[in-house]
Parts: sequence; C-alpha cells; structure tokens
Amino acid sequence: MIKNKKVAIIGAGPSGLCFAKYINQIGYLIPTIFDKSNDFGGVWSNSTYRKSWDNLRTNFNQFSTSFSDFPFKDRFPSKGEVFPTNQELYEYFKCYVEHFDLMKIIRFNSTIISVKKLKGSREDFTNCKWKVTWVENDKTTLTEVFDFIVVASGIFSKGFVSKDLQMKLKNFKGNIIHSENYRNPDPLKGKNVVVLGSSFSGCEIANEVSTVTSKCYQVGHENYYAINSFIPNEKGVEVPWEMIFHVRNLSYQINHNKSIKEIWETKKKFLLDICPKQDIKKYPNSLLPIKTTPENQPPIGIIFSRNYIENVESGKIKTFTGDNYKIQSVNGNSITFSNDKGEINTVDNIDTVILSSGFQIDFSFLDNDVLEDICYEPTDSLVPMCLYEHTFPSKFKSIAFIGCLKGVFRFEVELYCRWVSLVFSGKLEYPNDEKLSQGKNDLLKLRSIRPRPQFPIIDCVYHCDKIAKEIGCLPDFESIKINDPELYNKLWNGFFCQASYNLIGPGSNPTLAKEIINNYYENYQQFKN
Repeated sequence: MIKNKKVAIIGAGPSGLCFAKYINQIGYLIPTIFDKSNDFGGVWSNSTYRKSWDNLRTNFNQFSTSFSDFPFKDRFPSKGEVFPTNQELYEYFKCYVEHFDLMKIIRFNSTIISVKKLKGSREDFTNCKWKVTWVENDKTTLTEVFDFIVVASGIFSKGFVSKDLQMKLKNFKGNIIHSENYRNPDPLKGKNVVVLGSSFSGCEIANEVSTVTSKCYQVGHENYYAINSFIPNEKGVEVPWEMIFHVRNLSYQINHNKSIKEIWETKKKFLLDICPKQDIKKYPNSLLPIKTTPENQPPIGIIFSRNYIENVESGKIKTFTGDNYKIQSVNGNSITFSNDKGEINTVDNIDTVILSSGFQIDFSFLDNDVLEDICYEPTDSLVPMCLYEHTFPSKFKSIAFIGCLKGVFRFEVELYCRWVSLVFSGKLEYPNDEKLSQGKNDLLKLRSIRPRPQFPIIDCVYHCDKIAKEIGCLPDFESIKINDPELYNKLWNGFFCQASYNLIGPGSNPTLAKEIINNYYENYQQFKN
C-alpha cells in the first residue's frame, strides 16, 4: 500500500488545485503545490502573472467552468451573465480553496528551477524519485526529494511570437503588446490598432478595443467560423453554445469506431452543416464566417464570441483573415498584408500592434530524459508533448501531466486529476505498456495531420467517457435506461454534466451527483423551451 509518499504539484491553477483536492480526499499521499506567483488560480489569479484582461468573460458557461462536486451557482443568472468574468472565476477558485482547505499546502513565490531524476533510482524508471529545486521569494534556493511529480503549469507559460514575425515587426515604429500583457482598451482610445490573430483572444480583444479605437484591423491566417455564444436550438430558441455541442448522444454519433483523422473530418462536416443552416434561416446574425469557406474546404474550427460579429458587420473591425493572411512587410507605421490568393492590403498610421499569436509551453525545468520521453516540442501549440491520453509518459511512471494542452475543458481536467490521484495512490493500476505506446504514437500521428484540428481533443464528451471508463466511473447507460429512463434521458440527450461521473466508481457520491444533474437539467430547460 502506498502511504505517506510525497507528491510535488507544479502550478496552483485549476489543475493543480483540483489534483491536490483529490489527493487530500484519498489521504495516502502528501501534496505540496508550488507556484511562482503570490496567488492561486493560474491565468485567473489576481497576481501579476495572470494572463486574463480586466473585462474578459470566458466562452464556457458557468456549469462548464465548475467542478463536478462544487457547483458554481445553483441557477443561471441573467443571460448576459451566463458566461463568467475572470474575477467571478477567481472568486469561485477562492471558495474552492477555502472549502477543501488547500491554502496550507501551497508554496507561493516559488519558481521551479529543475526537476531531476534522483541518482540511484531504479533504472526501469518505475519508482524513481525526483529532486526538485526551486527559488523562493527570488532569493532562497531550496531542494527537496519527492516520490511523485505532477506538472500542472498549463499552456500559458509565455507568449509566443514566431521568429519570422519578430523580424518583420523590427521595422514597426509604434507600440507592440502581446495579449498576455493586454489589460484594458483605455490606452488605445482614438488610436489605430492592428490585432494579429483570429483565434479566441484575437477576436475578443479586437472586439473590445474596437469600441474605443479610431480604426481597428484584425489579421489572421486561420480558417475559423465566428459564432455568437448563444445559438438557436432545434426550436429556434437561443441557448449557450455548449448546450448544442456538448450532448452525449451527438458525440457518440460523431466519434464511434472512427480514427482520429476520421473523427476530425466528421467534425468539420458537422461544423459546416450547422453553421450555414443558422446563417440561412431565422438568425442571419448568428454566424459570420471569418473566411467564406467552400463546401470542400470546411473550417478548421469555431470561435464563440459575444458582439464580435456585430462589430465586424458594422465596420468597427476590419478583418483580413483566412486564406493564410499574414504580414508581408512593415514600413514605419504602415503594414502590408497578403494572402495565398495574391490579395494585398496596406494600412497606414498604425499606432499599436497587439499580438494574439498564442503561447508556448515551458518545461525547461524538466530532466532531458523526461523531455525526450514525451517528445517535447514547445513550438507545436497543438501537440507540444506526446503522452497516453495527454497525461502519462511512456517510460517514467512517477510523473504525470495535467491540463497542459490546448483547449482542455474543466471536466477533462477533473477526470485527469481523479485518474492520476488514484494511480499514484495505488488504488488503480498504471496504464499498461501497450496503451502507453499506442497513446504516444497516436499523438505523433496527430502532429502530421493537415489541415490541423483546432484542438488535440476533438470531442471532449466522448473523450471524457473514455477516461471515465479507465477510472471505473463511467455510468452503465443501458442499465440506467431500463431502471431510470428519466435520468437516462438527462445523461444521454441533455446538456452534458460532469457530475455524471460521480454516480459510480471510486470516490463517487450518487446522491450529490443526481442533485447536481437535476439542477443542470432544470437550468437547461429554461433555455431549451
């Protein structure tokens, strides 16, 4: 039995906090959370390391941003507040930390310098220990040996700017801001601004700054559809987008018995199908293609946003997106863009460029043997590492990664936390070598797919069920269908609820799970009808 062994958790964001909570509940391991900032919450913290801007609202509604056994709120607020602000998320994590008594295990202002395999550890890497070195309060270097390591530092380690873009912007005479340092539009009032990037942050920042700028341009090469955060259901009633996209029945139809490439192709066809139908029918303003994509070239993904579409249609935001639109040249305060069609556009008198060019994951503190094992590629924003289910390395079996991938949802993070805590505590078997090898190879293949998916996990509901099966907490839907048809309908045809994984399995609480599921369904009904 594994008892009183120590686990170092790197990062006090949602992943690190959730994992520590599960470890504390099991009671076999002694956790310590390290965070370089002076606050918990990761990108949502109130520290200087936060990556969120002042008026940011998430594009996931309050149910999707909460953990399965700790609801955000009992009911949806008004429609405009369904998607929480960064401050509301921080307050949620604060309540979570207090409720589960996590503050006492967090070491703030602690920057991890290195995590190295301890000399003398077994050569088969099964039970090797780790020497962790960190700097505390920017002055004291400390070292401690741990039995397990959980890397929960996320994907927002540092802003990414390609070398090509850096070279081109050397000739720019105005101000350059990366999105990680953007806080509010006040300094840009009356200015001419270019936002580089057409993913979520690019659209949302362009949306916000366009309300105060003289001119706002947006440039991005991706083929995305932009859709309002509320979209019409089959009855024409506008609901939060997750209530249409996150339905178990739909996920199984799209994913069952398909390869990664087949799933992605099916998903793209689904996006192409649902988007134009909204545009053509009753809700002409519910969809605006960032790029008008031919039927044989579906979009690589979707951006959910509020008011962005209206600001593009009204001319507040002038877009140069799709068709591989990029900066061609920079001359002083003039910037020229071009695309694969040979179209060239120049904008003059630009005061500020905001780089929404993404982030680069940083595992520089890890041992080289670990980096080699996980096929670490920091410049690959989609698949920076190759692990079994994005969590377990193929060789080292006392280290795991949680939430360190693009586009991960809160319910996926929670399942990873539950899974790793049970494995490291000895309550579940470690995935076998065949699974570890196959999972690694699947992600290596994903690196070669072109065009690339928007996120490495193409369908979160189906993926979550797969992880839940590994844990032993996937409900028996056929049995529920016979014995409790009403519950079955909520689980299979209703808006996906992560509390479904607390009905059975290790650490389950079926009474609380049913209470939360019923609460979700009641809230869902007020939108559905």
